[in-house]
Amino acid sequence: MLGQNFYSARSYNPSYNYAQALVHLGDRIRGDGPFIQQFPGGERTLTVAELQEIQQRLTKLGFDTGGTDGRVGSGTMRAVRKFQQQVGLDPADGYPGVKVLTRLRQGL
Repeated sequence: MLGQNFYSARSYNPSYNYAQALVHLGDRIRGDGPFIQQFPGGERTLTVAELQEIQQRLTKLGFDTGGTDGRVGSGTMRAVRKFQQQVGLDPADGYPGVKVLTRLRQGL
């Protein structure tokens, strides 16, 4: 369950991983236990050029990323989420990773 603290943390940094880690740290300091399920292994981090490519490809497809600066902000995350939903990528979490880039390269 995600609460108000999670969304507050995301307002500072839009990364779900950052917000989840920060809120979990607070929970642990409070005395709560560890994650019930292991934190999922992630994809490798994209380069700035790859993030710009995602933004450019999404923009060409009509998904507004708010720019092509290679930074993952709320506009990029919204655009990625909409793209994921449209093409059936699961989960539609707005994370611009390798799977999203590969799918964008394949085209709609």
